[in-house]
Amino acid sequence: MKKSGFTLVELIIVVTIMLILAIIAVGIFNSTGVFNKARDAQRKKDLGRIKVAFEEYFNDKGCYPNQAIIDSLGLASNCNKGIFSPWLSNWPCDPNKKPYTIVVEDPRFSSCNKWYKVLTNLENKSDAAIPLGWTYLPSYIVGGSITAEMVNYGVSSSNINWFDVSQDPECALYGGCYYKPDPQDQPNVCNSAGTGCVGPNCYVGICKASCVVSCCGAGCN
Repeated sequence: MKKSGFTLVELIIVVTIMLILAIIAVGIFNSTGVFNKARDAQRKKDLGRIKVAFEEYFNDKGCYPNQAIIDSLGLASNCNKGIFSPWLSNWPCDPNKKPYTIVVEDPRFSSCNKWYKVLTNLENKSDAAIPLGWTYLPSYIVGGSITAEMVNYGVSSSNINWFDVSQDPECALYGGCYYKPDPQDQPNVCNSAGTGCVGPNCYVGICKASCVVSCCGAGCN
């Protein structure tokens, strides 16, 4: 009478098949991670090239590219073309074939752009280059309508950080952002007059964090 159950040979075959499937699954998972990191490395390299090109442009022109130029660079049809030559022979775009996000000074407030941010979204959310706690600030505005939910890595001109919060551009119409000190605040928080933070440096995020805008516009007093 034939005995029921697995023989030793059958058991070895089953275990071998399971090991092969496990190896394939791990390989697929790791390959995805490798590809993600490779694309992120390309993004960092591209933004580094753009930063160098923008700084060279500034050295030549005395200003960074204005909004009209940025709009042109933001067209997918200009990816990998000499649209920004001679400062950059081929304009890079994200590995997903979309242009990188660029934020510059509002042309209403200055005819000579003095700062910029070039932003992207890394796929590896544990990348050390992403600011700590970034995912907990989804509505944090880094420029225009760009929020922390949309980007997590960038480069910028040396006078700002790419992750600096961007104040309402309306503030620049009245000389910068304004801080109305609380009576309990210590004097000289942001300037020698002890009146709070006023001026364009606040707009680009240089002023101290204690200078939070609470009133901005012609109606402030």
